[in-house]
Amino acid sequence: QELVLQNPLESRRININVQDVNDNSPIFKKDLIKLEISESADKGSRFLLEEAHDADIGTNSVQSYSIAQNEHFTLSVSSKAGGRVYCELVLDKELDREREQEVSLILTAVDGGTPPRSGTVAIHVTVLDANDNAPVFSQPVYKVSMPENSPLDSVVATVSATDADYGVNGEVSYEFSHVSEIDLGTFSLDPNSGQIVLIGSLDYEEETTFELQVQATDGLGLVSFATVVIEILDVNDNAPVILTDTLYSPVPENVPLSTEVGIINVQDRDADNNGQVHCSLQQNVPFKLVPSIKNYYSLVTTSELDRELVSDYNITITATDEGSPPLSSSKTIHLSVADVNDN
Repeated sequence: QELVLQNPLESRRININVQDVNDNSPIFKKDLIKLEISESADKGSRFLLEEAHDADIGTNSVQSYSIAQNEHFTLSVSSKAGGRVYCELVLDKELDREREQEVSLILTAVDGGTPPRSGTVAIHVTVLDANDNAPVFSQPVYKVSMPENSPLDSVVATVSATDADYGVNGEVSYEFSHVSEIDLGTFSLDPNSGQIVLIGSLDYEEETTFELQVQATDGLGLVSFATVVIEILDVNDNAPVILTDTLYSPVPENVPLSTEVGIINVQDRDADNNGQVHCSLQQNVPFKLVPSIKNYYSLVTTSELDRELVSDYNITITATDEGSPPLSSSKTIHLSVADVNDN
């Protein structure tokens, strides 16, 4: 600056130094710093933060930064050439989006004035999903039962798996895994709902249990497995079958009482009570059925035979099971009486 003096008139050059006073606080350009960090980010990863501006100079400018203690991040503060101070957010503990989808912090900038002034800005960290979770079934084994006469399109079971990941990473689809062609022709699986539907006929007498392995796959290929055990319940859909195992015909008319003249075998493919069978003969014949070993009956005489009175018998055997309702069948066998010289 130039100073002009009067009397005598002369001029002088002077220098005026203005001393800074700490009358400005640090200010951030934005009210909110937004960061997006993947949950797969490694411990020690660094994220540069926006610097605060302080209109003051020297020690009255920004000298340090800090954040409150938290579970995941620390702050690294450094100086650039020229003395400007900057900071980086450092990941100290790995993130887990399934446990915490966002983290909120407050960054504080402090100058070196006396007393010091400070400014703050909020930091909002959005945790981005990584496909780090496989689908999880609601149960490892699903056990169901259904009658063998169930109609087609009956719903057998619905499996369900959830994936803690987000978006496409958490989308689950279903399919059978390592099942036979017979199973694929008997059951279908909806890939989206997990619903298993009957598409083929069942027959308890052919197959009493099905064991299906179901695979759940998320959008990026992580898989898990569950087993569906289907027990087929028997219904009384088979009538007894009567087989003539042995028949001694003709029978001499002089055979003694209780002589075995035939062996009858009765079979019923159903199970439990549905397969329990009782046999009977029509009345007014001189024969009866005597239970022998399992499913076998002996046909024996109950009175004397006389060919001169009756030379042939048509014997009707009826077999009835214990199902509800019971099923029965009948068979007529022909037995001849042989003459002996008794007259």
